[in-house]
Order: sequence, then C-alpha cells, then structure tokens
Amino acid sequence: MRAVSARNASALFAERVTNAKSATKTNRRARVATSASAFEVARVVLAAPTMYALVSANEYVTHRYYQHAEFNKNETLKKVWCTLTGKKEAPKIGGGGHIEHHAETLDDMSLRVDDKWMKSEPAKILVGNKYRGTAFNWDVTGLMLGQMVITCVPVLSIMGYGFVAQAALITTSTLVHAAVWNSLHPAMHGLNEIPMSEGLSGAWLNRYRDSKYYDYLYLNHTGHHVMSGQCNYNVCCPLVDHMMGTYVEPENWMPKTRVPFGKEHRAFYPAGEYARNLAAKAAGKVVEEFDGQASVDEELVAA
Repeated sequence: MRAVSARNASALFAERVTNAKSATKTNRRARVATSASAFEVARVVLAAPTMYALVSANEYVTHRYYQHAEFNKNETLKKVWCTLTGKKEAPKIGGGGHIEHHAETLDDMSLRVDDKWMKSEPAKILVGNKYRGTAFNWDVTGLMLGQMVITCVPVLSIMGYGFVAQAALITTSTLVHAAVWNSLHPAMHGLNEIPMSEGLSGAWLNRYRDSKYYDYLYLNHTGHHVMSGQCNYNVCCPLVDHMMGTYVEPENWMPKTRVPFGKEHRAFYPAGEYARNLAAKAAGKVVEEFDGQASVDEELVAA
C-alpha cells in the first residue's frame, strides 16, 4: 500500500510540475504577444509624427544650407563634406536661384517688375525660370524623394518597418509635402498654379487656403522673407525652426515690413498676378517701385 501511495504521489507531483511548466509557457507566450501588440500599436501611432519630423528636418536643411547657401559659411559642414568625399575643398553652393527669388520679392509677397530690378544681374539669373524658384516641379520632387530615402530608411528600419511599408511612408510623405508646397508657395508670390505636367498639383488643397493652418504657413513664410531669409526656414512643416531657435513670431517681424501687408492690401493667393503685372508694365501702365526695400535685398544678393 505504501508503495502504491508513493507512486501515486510521485505521479501527482509530476503532473503538477508539467502543468506548472505549461502554464509558464502559456504566460510567457501571452507576455510576448502583449509586448508585440504594444510595439505594433506604438509603431503605427508614431508613424505620422515621425514622418512629419523627418520631412521638417529635410525641408529645413535644404532650405537653409542649400537654397540660402549657408553651407558656404559653415566650416563644420564643409569639413564633413570633404571627409566623406575625399576632396580637399568643399564646393561653393549657389542656391539654385533662391537668393535671387528673395531679392525680387517684396514684403507683401508680390514680385518686382520695376525697371531697376528687371535690368539687374540677379534678375537675369531667373530669366526662363517659369516659377521663379518657387515651385516643386518633378525634378525637385525627385531630389526630395532621394533625400528622404537616405534620411528615413535608417529610422524606419529601427522602427521595424519593412521595405514595402518604408516605400509607402516615404513616397506618401514626399508627395503630400510637394502638394502642400505647390498649393502654398507659387500662388502666394502671384505666380500661376503648377499643373500636373510640370509638378504635383496642389489644386485639391486650395480649398484649405482660408484655414488657420494655411494662414499660419503664410505668415510663417512671410516672416522668412521680411527677415531677409534668416529665420523660419520651414515652409510646409514647421517644427525644426522651433527646435533650432530660428523661429520668429509675427509680432516680431511685422513691424519691420517695408510695404503694406495684409489681406486688406493684397490677396494672399493672387495666382497669375506676376503675369498681369508684366502685361500692365508692357502696356505702359504705372507699376509701383519700392526702392527702399530693393536696395536692401540687392545687397544680400551681392553678399
């Protein structure tokens, strides 16, 4: 009887051990599943703000260091470039006509057509540039896409996204940015809307031009021009300016405007205005000149 009892006790103990191990495995699998689920939720939730931040960073760096040629003044960046390329001397960035775009833009965001400007050397650089350096045409969009791939892939890989998801996130973010840019930038300077044949049209976003979001972007970029391109480098995705301390509030730049500014003086998005002003000038009609602002901005181009 004692032997039987011992065997029964041993079997019972073994069964309990087996059940305990099984329960442990089940709990472990449940914890792993819960952790995986939490990671997936976090990854999805963080996707949009992460892509926004990456677009903002790319926009900031391109605008500040390439378009405004601040690369030429930054010894650290030039040393990094030489180290990466093996060159002894860094190239001199010209900005692709963007500095000249600033010189021809008045503080109400209209473009100059006066004789003094049209005969100047900076103006000649923009001859033949249909959108005066304001639009995201397909070539520029392609460059932005390449830049986004280089900067986004490492981040998205760390977040666990595969090739297809990365391609979708990067492409979508780049195209949305281009659409917002083309809806905002050319028209605010009085240029024509960009058609799909030349770049990603932002016409489907024009309905939002009266929104607080667009008003914020408009004022943000106007401040960039009024302050001679030394602040508010983000155009469509303000964020990095705030992190880098280069954001200037409207109340700080508005007193420095040199021509009347505001919707009561000029519509915010008068598409085609530049062409109309050129036609009026050709017809012999008077076009206002603002020599005070012109002299300051031309000095910037010369520098």
